[in-house]
Amino acid sequence: MKVRVSPTLPEDHGRKTSAHYRLAAAMRNTDGWVHIGDYRTRKSASSIASSVRNGCWPAYANRRYEAEAITTEDGVHQVWGRYAGERAAR
Repeated sequence: MKVRVSPTLPEDHGRKTSAHYRLAAAMRNTDGWVHIGDYRTRKSASSIASSVRNGCWPAYANRRYEAEAITTEDGVHQVWGRYAGERAAR
């Protein structure tokens, strides 16, 4: 058995939540639109955009974000988002 040692924990590529927290932070720190990702179909891009707008994931739950699904001239389905303010208390 080989023991591996690292001064920091390697990034977990199997979980998308850490990526969403980084994207949410990027949206809060810029005035522009942030590219969230590319998707195979327009329907999946629209679903992701809806999840971001509605705060379905913990990374987006406490603040409001605008998110839009677009299809580029090359036929790539993308989701873009931006920070829209604090979410009203329920």
